[in-house]
Amino acid sequence: MKKIISFSICFALFYTQVLANELLVVSRKNSKQSQKWQEEVSKGYPKSEIGSVTPVKILEVDDAGRLPEWVVKAVKEGRIGEIVGVPTFIIWDELTKKELGRLTGYTQKSMFYSQLSKAFSQISQGLRPDLREVREGSGGSHQDEGSGSKQQREGSGGMSQDIMDHIYKTPEEAKRASEMLGLGGEIHSHETPQGIIYMPGSTMKR
Repeated sequence: MKKIISFSICFALFYTQVLANELLVVSRKNSKQSQKWQEEVSKGYPKSEIGSVTPVKILEVDDAGRLPEWVVKAVKEGRIGEIVGVPTFIIWDELTKKELGRLTGYTQKSMFYSQLSKAFSQISQGLRPDLREVREGSGGSHQDEGSGSKQQREGSGGMSQDIMDHIYKTPEEAKRASEMLGLGGEIHSHETPQGIIYMPGSTMKR
């Protein structure tokens, strides 16, 4: 009987924790990946198994690259990690007001749900996942080769304006992309589990 009561209490605490979670979607109107997620996932997400217990809250980055004030504060206090691009999907614990893990970037619906499920599995093991998706054919998908896509290297004609399409292994490549995007050669870097990456422009404003 004591075991049953103990199990019931543990299950109730776990269920309460799950219900306290939200999926914060850091998005931007001119981001192709953000738009693709909206089209392929957004409407059906609430009916999914994960979506039924982890509601979505959209956080729009404005035209100046600014985040909502409460997010800025949470980043400064270390309750949310640095946001390096859009879309970023943050698993947020509303009880403790802290990030539990995240998924960065979007490629396709099946991969999104697979990565999100993996993130929740890691969280249940006491880990803080930082999973990344990179668009096929983008600079990000060529990180191991140390270069962006051929189109990105050759010029600005048709060059994507989505910062998540421009992730490079060297500062020189990021600088070239920055110049082609009209950002004056300005770049910034981020440390990742795979090593340092370089991106055009200044870091996302806080």
